[in-house]
Formats: sequence, C-alpha cells, structure tokens
Amino acid sequence: MKPFSCYFIFAALISIFSSCSDELIKLYHPEELEVFECYWLLETVTYPNENPGFSARNGHTFTYTDDDLMKTIKSLNKKDSTIVVDYLNNKVSYSRIIRPNENMAYYDSLLIFLNADKRAKYALHHRYTEENRASKIMSINDSTTFVYDAAGYMKQLNRYSFAGNVASLTYSETYTVVNGNITEVSTSDDYRFIYSYDDKVHAAPSEYCYEMPRNTFNIGTDCWLMYNLPLFSDYMGTRSKNNVIHTEIRKINEKEDILYADIRYEYSFDENELVTKATMSGVMNNKSFENYVTTFSYIEKEKKIE
Repeated sequence: MKPFSCYFIFAALISIFSSCSDELIKLYHPEELEVFECYWLLETVTYPNENPGFSARNGHTFTYTDDDLMKTIKSLNKKDSTIVVDYLNNKVSYSRIIRPNENMAYYDSLLIFLNADKRAKYALHHRYTEENRASKIMSINDSTTFVYDAAGYMKQLNRYSFAGNVASLTYSETYTVVNGNITEVSTSDDYRFIYSYDDKVHAAPSEYCYEMPRNTFNIGTDCWLMYNLPLFSDYMGTRSKNNVIHTEIRKINEKEDILYADIRYEYSFDENELVTKATMSGVMNNKSFENYVTTFSYIEKEKKIE
C-alpha cells in the first residue's frame, strides 16, 4: 500500500502544479491590445475679405487619398473649378477646366517632374483653349526649372515661355539660406524679400500666408504654378526650419530703393500644436493694415502603431 500511496500523492502534486502553471501562463501573457496614434492633414485655408494690396487669393479645401496624398483642391470660390491631382511614378499632375462662359473653356494641366529625392526638377504648364466647342488650341506653353543646394533648399527658380520652339526667360527667383532658413528672395521684377524668424519649429501651413518665401509671386500673370506655389510646396525642396515673423519687401533697381512692404506675423496654435491662424499687420504699398488673419483647419486621422 505504501508505494501506491506515494504514487497517488506524486500524481496529485503534478496535477496541482500543472493547473497553477496554466494560470501563470495566462497571467503573464495577456491579450495584445492595438495602439493607435493621431495625426492631422490640412483641410482648409481661408483668407479675409479685406485686402490691403496683396494679390487676392481664394481659400481652398483639400481632400486626400487613402494613402494621405492630396486628391483634390477645391476653391472656396464656387465659380472656380476643382483641381484634380494624379500621381504616376516620378510625376505629379494637376488639372482643371475653367469655363468663363458657355462658349469658352480652358483646359489647364500642370505636370511636375520629380527627381530621386522627390523634389521638382521642372514643371510644364499647358493650357488649351476651346471656343464654341471647336478644336482645342494651345494658348499657354510654359515651363519652370528648379535648382537646389546640397541640403535640398531651393537656390534658383526660372520660368520660361515658349513661342514655337523658342523659349524665353520671363521670370526668376534667387534664394538665400542662412542657418536653415530662407532669409532672402530676390526676383527678376526687382523685388527683394527679407525674412526674420522665430525659434519655433516651422508650421508648414503658414506658407499659404501672403508674401511667404513660397508665396512671393504677386504680379498679374497666367502662370498657374508661379501663382500657386504653396499648393505644390511639398515638392519644392527643404522647408525653412522656423516660422517667419517679419517680412520686409523692397523695390530695388538702378534708379530706386523703396520700402514696398513691412509685415509682422503672429501665430496661434491649438492643443495639438497645430497652427490655427496667422495674423498679419504692417504696411503694404504705403497702406497700413492690422489683424489680417489667415486661418487653417485640419482633418484628424489615426494610424496603428506596429
């Protein structure tokens, strides 16, 4: 009987130990929970109705693909046509149809060619005019080239207009970068933009404000790209690392050096450190202005943390 008793006790201990072990396994291997983090995409940019002398711009609403690429750009002016964005290998295209009246239509296409670093090498702007539903005739044939420094900042931008096979340089901008910020933009139409910065991390939506380094083209033109550089700025090289707080614009040529504008910027941020508005005050072409506000709103999204 004694050997049998020992066997029984041993078997019981094994059963108890196994039961405890199963509980310990469950205790130290809880079910894994999915963890997500939030991020935001720019949804709208709006400008005030008052304008102290800037080239008037309409606000925009942006939509995105499932991969967070820009899909459409809709003007807040209902008369403006929607811009459709498409992607193919090393190209990004923007297209729109403008119908000023029943008998006229303009077909705009802007094709940006990217290098291996996803920066624009050059861009083509073609416009075809259709009148009375006749065949389309090319009415604009422009191109723009971009040159960058070793750090990826824009150094030179040149815009050309084609007449037949002959290209003529019609506009250019030269950029100066100091300590990671674009401190000066000189244009071929004799304007010089001088920038001062704060020490905060650059808020990219602020580039939509008037007279920013990517928003300096302020003369009347049919050059779609030059007039809307902020829309394409993801492909225009390295951004400044801080925020512009002061812009001085001078009109300089052989005969004169005139202060054209003196502008100060103040920024408001929300609890997620997203810029919600930029307030401009100062002088523009001898006209003082205060509290000229550009506003921004965002789409909140989330992604799974692997």
